[in-house]
Amino acid sequence: MKKELLKRLRDSSHATSILQHYKNDYKDKVVDKNIVIRPGKLMDMYCQPCHIAISNHTHNYVELIYMYSGSTVHVINGTRRLALGTNDLLLLREGTSHAIEPAGEEDLAIHFFLMPEFFSHPAFMGECGDVLHRFIGTSTKGKEPQADYLHFHLSEILPAKNLLENMIWSHAEEKEGRQEINQATMGILIMELLHDAGKAETHDMLQYEEEIVLTAYKYLENNYTCATLDQFSTLSMQPSYYVSRLFKRYYKMTFTECLQLIRLNRAAGYLSSTTMPVEEIIVEIGYENSSYFHRLFKQKYGITPKQFRDSSKGKF
Repeated sequence: MKKELLKRLRDSSHATSILQHYKNDYKDKVVDKNIVIRPGKLMDMYCQPCHIAISNHTHNYVELIYMYSGSTVHVINGTRRLALGTNDLLLLREGTSHAIEPAGEEDLAIHFFLMPEFFSHPAFMGECGDVLHRFIGTSTKGKEPQADYLHFHLSEILPAKNLLENMIWSHAEEKEGRQEINQATMGILIMELLHDAGKAETHDMLQYEEEIVLTAYKYLENNYTCATLDQFSTLSMQPSYYVSRLFKRYYKMTFTECLQLIRLNRAAGYLSSTTMPVEEIIVEIGYENSSYFHRLFKQKYGITPKQFRDSSKGKF
């Protein structure tokens, strides 16, 4: 059944036309709803092709991605890497930047594209405070978004999983009259997700940025003798330019300036509380150039390391 479904979905003319659109250098990297959703429909579906990366783009529709089997890696807003496993569901609001790494032969990711009008039903627009209601509300009303995406594990929500898989098979048949049934099924699916909205994993960009810069600062504190921006970027899987920009915004100094500050504070601590020779302190805090350290130290404290040590005697 799985191989039959793969072939039917990946070989469809609609999937081919969407893939061709992704391959083209589309203007402003914005995928328009009228390209991926065929005329007269509120929703459409396609299967992600294997061995082809989907470049970074935004879209003016809501996208729902279900991992039928295997796994795929998604990059959201250029920084957030998210791995979808079997039975995972990703819901992306309008305007969210999104890229996908190549899928393998056995990785079956089903993409549903939903017109904004789909969510205009009163049942979806209540003032309930749960995360999915807020997500839908911001997607359709243009309010400040509460989250960039919602991530569900449908292995924990079996009614939703069954609805989705039945809808995939029904949609793949493309028989006359099935569109209305599929749209109704999608509506029931959204209602099921609303019921279990507390199980969704959410992501707020501001909170995410704060986590990155806090982690970066802790990295510097714990690794100041050998810390580098490139190493942290690798460990955190974040571009170095992005880390630098966040650091400057939150701490009002660069990554390198913060590293220097931590090293100089450690040096001051050694000078005031130990008898360790200055040259040993320089090596201990991660510097190799003695004259460079002396210049930085005097710039910060206004005196030489020796003068600092002498002035500290009797204070501690």
